[in-house]
Amino acid sequence: MAGPLDGYKVVELAEGIAGPYAAMELGDAGADVIKIEKPEGDRTRGWGSKAKGSVGAIFRTINRNKRGITADVDSDEGAAQVRRVLEGADVLITDAGWSKHPDLQPEALLQRNPNLVIVRFSLYGKEGPWALQAPYGELAAQMASETTTNLGVITEAPVRIADEVGQMFSAVNSVQAVCAALYARDAAGGQIIDMSLFGSLVVIRSTMWVGLSNPDFWWGFHVDAYTKPAHYGYKCSDGFVNVQLGRMSRESRDQLYKDLNMEWVKSDPLFSLLDEDTAGGNGRYSHRVHHLWEKAFAAFTRDQVYDIVERNGGNVFPKNTYEMFVNSPQAQSQELLTTVPTPGTGDIKMMRPPWDFGDTEASIRRPAPSLGEHTAEVLAELGVRA
Repeated sequence: MAGPLDGYKVVELAEGIAGPYAAMELGDAGADVIKIEKPEGDRTRGWGSKAKGSVGAIFRTINRNKRGITADVDSDEGAAQVRRVLEGADVLITDAGWSKHPDLQPEALLQRNPNLVIVRFSLYGKEGPWALQAPYGELAAQMASETTTNLGVITEAPVRIADEVGQMFSAVNSVQAVCAALYARDAAGGQIIDMSLFGSLVVIRSTMWVGLSNPDFWWGFHVDAYTKPAHYGYKCSDGFVNVQLGRMSRESRDQLYKDLNMEWVKSDPLFSLLDEDTAGGNGRYSHRVHHLWEKAFAAFTRDQVYDIVERNGGNVFPKNTYEMFVNSPQAQSQELLTTVPTPGTGDIKMMRPPWDFGDTEASIRRPAPSLGEHTAEVLAELGVRA
């Protein structure tokens, strides 16, 4: 079954995470994606585990469903080759500054192909004193946008979220923008879409910034987590859970104390705070009464805590390790992991596409390409000898 973007041609002149991930999602949806790498290859080829060969797991994951060629994109010959590949293309995914050649700048390429939809990734956007910087400074974007509730510990050096949050959200936002631009292309023609890590992170954070508008009510996980210690869940006898009690009635809360055998807590000096606590990382007093909840939960397994809290109107979520998560009944039922045969390497497991289309299938049709693997094939289709 063909994917919803079957018949569309996408060319990727990008590396790292944002551009390749965006092109990967278009490929998952059925587009023919041609990834053009510089002779030295994408910087992510060495990232992540190399348990199955010299190419890292990150590159293998975000470059599936692509055909790969190489070109010296700063030379006249290489630029001409890239322009040939772009003939008939519908979408170009590129990084700001990826090539210095004037013929490969988005404005020049749009002039050459007025129907081309171009996404240009950068760190801070196309305007201002930091304009059109290459989109590779994840920590810089996180700090500038203040997207995280906690970039480390107050008074200590900043750290960044382990995930490439700015890169990933920029990529996902760009896929939405590409589909919208393709929809409007018959009337408006092609266009350049500028997508910044900074802008994507600001948008994520902006929905929570409203909490800062009232300084007399400056609390909640979206505000006071700047100064509260990190919340890693509550320890039970066999693992960790996260608990949220925000919607419990007075009667249910009293019953919860009984079911958890924690009547003792009513004599604790912090009981008044615990009795108001909604628990979890967003509770106003959770960091102060965390040890009291854990004292109660320690006598129960995770499943037992789940049953007790749920039947009293609260919510419980497991705090899993990666292995526990992928092997959980819910993950298994969703078939979140799939196996991709990879020549010369063997089977590789990776996350399947996130969409579940009713009539058009998103799928993984090919593994990530080896460096320059499809150069001859792609050029032959254009009538060019490699």
